Amino acid sequence: MNKLNHTVHKLEALLSTGLDLLPLRIEGKRLKRIALNLIALVLAVLLADAIVHQLPNAIAGFIYGTHQADIPQKF
Repeated sequence: MNKLNHTVHKLEALLSTGLDLLPLRIEGKRLKRIALNLIALVLAVLLADAIVHQLPNAIAGFIYGTHQADIPQKF
């Protein structure tokens, strides 16, 4: 994992921790809704980041796995 990606993961972890505690301290409905939307946004970015890391490997595994099955084995 490169340095930028590592920094993004730390920032996302800090944001999600801070935002999870924020709605407990807010009294107003509008501010609470904004905080909950920010939590959803951070979680969506975490999910997108996980998909970006896992999807290429899954696609490559599928392509090469099906391609390998089509090649006849000579013994």
